[in-house]
Amino acid sequence: MQPTDAQLWAAGLGFVLPPVIAIVNQPRWSGAVKGLMMLAVAALVGLGTAYFNGDFDGKPVVTCMLLAAVAIGTSYYTVWKPSGIAPGIERATSTGGTPAPPRGV
Repeated sequence: MQPTDAQLWAAGLGFVLPPVIAIVNQPRWSGAVKGLMMLAVAALVGLGTAYFNGDFDGKPVVTCMLLAAVAIGTSYYTVWKPSGIAPGIERATSTGGTPAPPRGV
């Protein structure tokens, strides 16, 4: 089965979105809250990519959402977190409270 344009866009956007998500995420938030934020962004990416590619019906929308979620999670843990970019953005854009100290890689 060949991927559609919507699926490719969802995966591509998912790969580059962790630094954008890190702007909103706060270091003091729990992992569950950060995970829910990622899932909300993945849902929006899936809906948007399916809609703008004219593939907005049932299964393609869900597929785009799932692809975005997998791409966001994978790229965060393989690229953005180990490099320190996403956690650094979270600390730099933190609003109030005591930011969490950086964790070891």
